[in-house]
Amino acid sequence: MQAMSGLAVFHLVAGATLTGLAVHACLNHLLGQRLDRMAATPSPPRLSVLIPARNEAGRIGRCVEHWAAQEYPDYEVVVYDDDSSDDTAAHAEAAAAGRGRVRVIRGGPLPEGWRGKPFACHRLRAHARGEILVFADADVTPSSLALARTAGAFHTLGADLVSAVPAHWSPSVAVRALVALQNWAALAFVPAWLPAGHGRRVWAAVNGQFLAIRADAYDKSGGFAAVREELAEDVALGRRLAGLGYRLGFLDGARVLGCEPYARVRDCWRASVRNLVPIFFGSSWLLALAMLGLTALYLGPLLLLVVAALSDRAATVAWTWLPLLEVGLGLVPRALADRRAGYPAWLTLLHPLAIAFLVGMGLESVACFGRRRVVSWRGRRYPVVNIARTKVRGFQRKEPVL
Repeated sequence: MQAMSGLAVFHLVAGATLTGLAVHACLNHLLGQRLDRMAATPSPPRLSVLIPARNEAGRIGRCVEHWAAQEYPDYEVVVYDDDSSDDTAAHAEAAAAGRGRVRVIRGGPLPEGWRGKPFACHRLRAHARGEILVFADADVTPSSLALARTAGAFHTLGADLVSAVPAHWSPSVAVRALVALQNWAALAFVPAWLPAGHGRRVWAAVNGQFLAIRADAYDKSGGFAAVREELAEDVALGRRLAGLGYRLGFLDGARVLGCEPYARVRDCWRASVRNLVPIFFGSSWLLALAMLGLTALYLGPLLLLVVAALSDRAATVAWTWLPLLEVGLGLVPRALADRRAGYPAWLTLLHPLAIAFLVGMGLESVACFGRRRVVSWRGRRYPVVNIARTKVRGFQRKEPVL
């Protein structure tokens, strides 16, 4: 009786939570802003596309070609080679040849006290001439209307910063299931159906793969120099801007932006280990609690079904029918996100496996930040002991001295 009482509590909590997430995902699906639906602005501002690139020789050429072919009247493209050990700069210069809009800047060693990407973006700002700065990763390939839609988003939303989640692709099925979690998480957890607003640091959602910001807002806020020590610099910048009262817009960019971030599971794993604790306000405890919640919600019902199949509890309400309902509810946000991004329907069925991998990455992130105090990324090793930590209560952040 006591075990059944505990199981009843589990079903009550899990069912209510999964229903709430499904409803929230439907709200985002119906009311959330989409980059491809942004109308053109009547007065197109000058845009600067800024691409930080480190060891991206295999894809920087394709990236430059796509950005150089935009259907937009007034823009420039600036590539910063972040002290690459391969031929990134040469490939970027070859792609830029004959394209007057494109410039390639060769960078030097990383200064002390900086993380790689914040410094590259900081240097890019020094070379930018646009009214709006569009920071895009080298693995992002835009459609020809990406800049027109971005300018339209600023005009429509009245935002100071606009960020979008692209559609993700990889030759590896396992990687595709994992990177699609970004689209799922945005739909399930980020209240994108709310109008672009300010002052909500806890809900400030920013995706560094594609981030556009008004140049004056960037300069007044301190830009990436203000978050120079952060590993998840995009999230830190967004929370800083929200705290300063700037308006942030978060959009679904899947039909305008494509991205092939990782070819191997281990690369995706390492990137997540690096980012997860900083995303959760620098709190290992908060991340561990979130991973425990995901395990209960998405893996718990499957475990109950396995136990029921191996025992005499099969075809009972508590051990079969309610877990099946919970599994179905858990797949609703993922199915919506996959459909919006153009992913195949079968990818949705791999969601529990992707969650299991996410939990593993989260636990390793907790261990990394709690014990090793060093993370590695793109040939650089970063100590994490001095990373500014956010106080979860009040969401106050100790800012580095500029």
